[in-house]
Amino acid sequence: MSNFRDKVNSHLPIVLQFLSTASLVVIALSAICGTNSLKKLAGSHENHMGMPAGAIHKSNSN
Repeated sequence: MSNFRDKVNSHLPIVLQFLSTASLVVIALSAICGTNSLKKLAGSHENHMGMPAGAIHKSNSN
């Protein structure tokens, strides 16, 4: 019968791979949520200013 250290060593690669995969999923989900938040923020800025967000920069460059 193997001792506790052998059991941990045999399962350690699986646990580390799971943590790596889980962290990549969390990063991807946070990126998706971040882009949605930025779209909402840009849309609310456009509604409050009365013009598209890029129009301010275009008018200053002329």
